[in-house]
Amino acid sequence: MKVLEMPRATVFSVLGACTLLGVLLISSSCAVPPVPPAPMPTAGSSPNTSGLPLPSTLPLQRYEQQLYNFLGERGYEQPTWARDKRVRDTGPYINGQYYAPHPAVRIFYSPEVYQWLKNDRQGTLPDGAMIVKEMYNPPAPQYADLSEQGIQDKMFGITVMVRDSKASKDGWFWGYWGKGQPVDSYTYPFDYPNAGFGQYCVRCHASANDHLTFASLRNIAGEAGDPIAYRVDDSWITPAAPPPANAATPAPTPISDQTQLHPQLAAGPDVAKLIAAIPQRDVNPEFVRVFNSLAPVAYTQVVTIPGVNYDHVIAGPDGPGQFLTSDQCIACHDGLGKPFGPNMYIPPTAAHSDVAAHAGVNLSPYGEWNWSLMGLSGRDPIFYAQLESEKAIHSSGNLPDVIQNLCFQCHGVMGQRQLHIDQPGSIFKEEMVHITDQTDPHFKYGALARDGVSCTVCHQMVDSGKPLQDIMTGNFVVSKPGEVEPGISQIYGPFESPATLPMSVSLGMKPVQSDYIKSAELCGSCHVIYLPIYNAAGQQVGSDFEQSTYLEWLNSSYQNEYGQGSNVQTCQQCHMTDEYHGQKLAYRIANIQDQTYPEADNLAPVEDISVPIRDNFARHSLHGINIFALEMFRQFDHILGSRKTDYMTGASSGLPNAIENAQKFATEKTATVEVQKVSYEGDELVVDVKVTNLTGHRFPSGVGFRRAFLEFNVLDAQKNVMWASGRTNTLGIIVDDKGEALPSEFLTVLNPDVCAQDSTQCQQAFEPHHQVITSENQVQIYQELVKNPEGLITSSFVALSDTIKDNRLLPLGWTPTGPPGFNSDPVWGERFVDAVTPKGNVQDDQQFFDGSGSDVIQYRIKLPQTVAEGGTVSAVLYYQSIPPYYLQQRFTTSSGPSAQRLHYLTSHLNLEGTAIENWKLAVSGDTQAIAGK
Repeated sequence: MKVLEMPRATVFSVLGACTLLGVLLISSSCAVPPVPPAPMPTAGSSPNTSGLPLPSTLPLQRYEQQLYNFLGERGYEQPTWARDKRVRDTGPYINGQYYAPHPAVRIFYSPEVYQWLKNDRQGTLPDGAMIVKEMYNPPAPQYADLSEQGIQDKMFGITVMVRDSKASKDGWFWGYWGKGQPVDSYTYPFDYPNAGFGQYCVRCHASANDHLTFASLRNIAGEAGDPIAYRVDDSWITPAAPPPANAATPAPTPISDQTQLHPQLAAGPDVAKLIAAIPQRDVNPEFVRVFNSLAPVAYTQVVTIPGVNYDHVIAGPDGPGQFLTSDQCIACHDGLGKPFGPNMYIPPTAAHSDVAAHAGVNLSPYGEWNWSLMGLSGRDPIFYAQLESEKAIHSSGNLPDVIQNLCFQCHGVMGQRQLHIDQPGSIFKEEMVHITDQTDPHFKYGALARDGVSCTVCHQMVDSGKPLQDIMTGNFVVSKPGEVEPGISQIYGPFESPATLPMSVSLGMKPVQSDYIKSAELCGSCHVIYLPIYNAAGQQVGSDFEQSTYLEWLNSSYQNEYGQGSNVQTCQQCHMTDEYHGQKLAYRIANIQDQTYPEADNLAPVEDISVPIRDNFARHSLHGINIFALEMFRQFDHILGSRKTDYMTGASSGLPNAIENAQKFATEKTATVEVQKVSYEGDELVVDVKVTNLTGHRFPSGVGFRRAFLEFNVLDAQKNVMWASGRTNTLGIIVDDKGEALPSEFLTVLNPDVCAQDSTQCQQAFEPHHQVITSENQVQIYQELVKNPEGLITSSFVALSDTIKDNRLLPLGWTPTGPPGFNSDPVWGERFVDAVTPKGNVQDDQQFFDGSGSDVIQYRIKLPQTVAEGGTVSAVLYYQSIPPYYLQQRFTTSSGPSAQRLHYLTSHLNLEGTAIENWKLAVSGDTQAIAGK
């Protein structure tokens, strides 16, 4: 007999296509010996016959100990409990494939559930009611001739529902227990929990017509009728192997103390061994030598970020608060494998070599958002080092509190906002992010903050009609819970959704169509940041734009909000593409139990649970090209608290796929480099190089410390470098003709004596905008440089006083005044225009302002033509999201735990063989031959 081996991950990810519990189905002609009907509970019986406390009265791990002991002892096998007639299937078994939402099952029902079923499912199930589902390898006919003990010996796990209506919107505690399974741990690798409130089980259970259970009397022993029958062919039957000689079934271990963990569960994961198995990376001695303001930090001293399994905020019994964590969306909006998929997921296949290399690709909203920098913003180690610097630099009075509350307005938006809703006037503080005590009143705010710019942020934004200046800097408006229906929040998407029931009953959120979700203005509320400027004494001396990506898009040919640009493309159309490697995508936007599943009792009306296939499916990849941060998450998940294996599909390709997306985006959608002319004028080799911005905003955009630069090389016929501008060392530091770091790489002070007397007179080395480059010690760097009120170039976001250079590449269609109406506001119009106007000596470069999004640099090199004949010239545009001067400022302005963590990550980061080897990401390049006479 061929037995389908089904470990827990398979049960959940493959067969568990909808939920853990409650799909009460049966196989064809399964003749297990009949079970006598369970007696009805008497009037004097306990309302909670399990003897367990309600799950909400104990911390999860303590409740799990008691629950697992109860299940391990078969505490549900009581005279007052009802149970199924037999082990039964939950779907058909054909040609060795099981098409079912669960393995074969046998379900036990507490007296409360049985009474409710006897009463035709009328009334409300009382708290403490339980449904216990024993799980068996399918198909069910193989258990027909086994004794009761024989059947029990074949059971591999149990799923359980415990009614606790005062704890969550869906009203159930969901759990899985397998023999030998420990209680849930919050340690590495941060596994999705086996039990709890707000679990993914609602994927299917929310399609039941009431109480999120499909339970039916006809399944129960002693009741009339037969369970649903499914086709089961004979493909499971193979000759049985003879049992080994003298084989004996071990006696079960007796359990006497309910307060102690079941002995079978005592062995948990060996976290030390798991972490020890992570490839060890030696510290980079050159990095430590250069960035020596901090001593090397030992791993044991690194302050880690709490694991993602702590990020768990659910909808309460009266509906959701303003925000929920993304694990409440994972049930339906993650990828789905077989048998009811694949949906939003490409399994490994030889036909897609790029996919096979990554063991499948999860293209679902959750699967890709999870590895975007929006999804990671609440864990971003670069952000935390920046925040720590800000608090150290601006330490006067209550400025550290003001600054961190302001920064978390975007990076930890859900936590900061929810705190302000619950406790008006409160300050969100960084220490909340590190709270792991779930009884702490501030725990949920830290959990929400760590979840970053999550699902219930963008999908609750509404068009308030307010002008941009009122909603920028993260001041977007969201819908209010219960405003339209009591206990229900509006959750907005681009489509009309017929299937509103599942989300409403499980989360208290109703899908509603909104065009605003597709507008660039929605993105602009966070991607136009206007901040106060503080001097060293802590006084506010002005305000200015820290970033202006949306304004840049508005002043381009891609915009559609001031009339119609010539190349309209919104943020979403570019950063949420509807294709994968050139293939147009069409998927159901959610995975729920619907008419494509096997027949089930007590299913809600089909029209309430039907999700159509959308041929304009938008990926939530939210492309950027910050591979530097993504590599930190790939190599240091144990420090940053991220889970690298997707729970629903079992794929571990999410992060590699995000890195691949970013590299593809960088090389195909960001910029082009063209060597336009290679000629000789006298004894000078003259080369024109054109760089063209392909993005809908400036490049680089966003935070001002990002930069791009051109590396230009002249090679002889043997490929030896004869002349170079913009070459780097292994740390991505641009070097001169002697291989030494250019003074501009660390903004070296050129007049230290004068600077010591008056910082406003400081002169620092930086690379100006070039139209012509004649020396190997010159390089074209596209960047923004800003001085603080004291006259020093800074990367402090709240000290950006005087922009001395901004030659970032303009977008196609840029004009000095913007589109008609762009600058019409009497107060803000001029500011908006100024925010997207280049600064510094680039203003002398007329070609830079022609609206083409291009820059042309001429290289003039004194090199005899006879030497250069047969050689080539090459130009490559590179990108850095954390250039050398930025890292130096992080490590010199603060020495706290966040700076130490970033120093550890960057000094141990192994970039060999990655897209950012030598600390630079290649965007585009071109090569041309040097012709002879």
